[in-house]
Amino acid sequence: MKPSVLELFSTPLITFKIEEDTHELNKINNYTQSVISNYDNNNVSGSVTGKRILEQYPRIRDIFLDKFSNIAENYLKYKKRKYIITTSWITYTKKGGQSSNHNHRNSFWSGVYYFQDDYPKGSAHLKLNSPISGLGDVFFAKNDCQEICASNSEVVNIQPESKMLILFPSYLKHEVSIHQIDKKRLSLAFNIMPVGRWGESDSSIDLSWFDD
Repeated sequence: MKPSVLELFSTPLITFKIEEDTHELNKINNYTQSVISNYDNNNVSGSVTGKRILEQYPRIRDIFLDKFSNIAENYLKYKKRKYIITTSWITYTKKGGQSSNHNHRNSFWSGVYYFQDDYPKGSAHLKLNSPISGLGDVFFAKNDCQEICASNSEVVNIQPESKMLILFPSYLKHEVSIHQIDKKRLSLAFNIMPVGRWGESDSSIDLSWFDD
């Protein structure tokens, strides 16, 4: 009899290809390229905009929110509610640059959108680290596994692709691997929060002020 395997307490990772409104998407790319061309410092990675870049592109912001709201209700099974993007910014990585392992505090879900025309071989990966990373070492090493899969891996590497949108819980720690090519790697990151009352009884919180 074939066994039944239940993947308990999974960490969802959602990916889309955004094909809608390419004109607006091109605006983001063109704007960032113009900012980057006038932005010269010795840092190999960082942010080149403020924390509310998507307020300049409400159509793109609404596309992202629509994608997340659909996933939240139909896949994650959250109650139907409104969500907003609280912060959003453009990041860059030059050759030799990377970002350290981190998560996004004071946030519910986070996303990253890759808007460049292409991300050639050698572009830095998005590296996602398991919430229980390190615990597995107590029980097994990689050479104890026939192959690395979702059930035993502690790290997942995602190669960026043009027009790819990735959504993940904000608690998930992630980093950008070393960028190995001359072409700058650009992306748009953002954080999502629910609006209204969240939780129940004495543990609830009113997040209505987010909508002011």
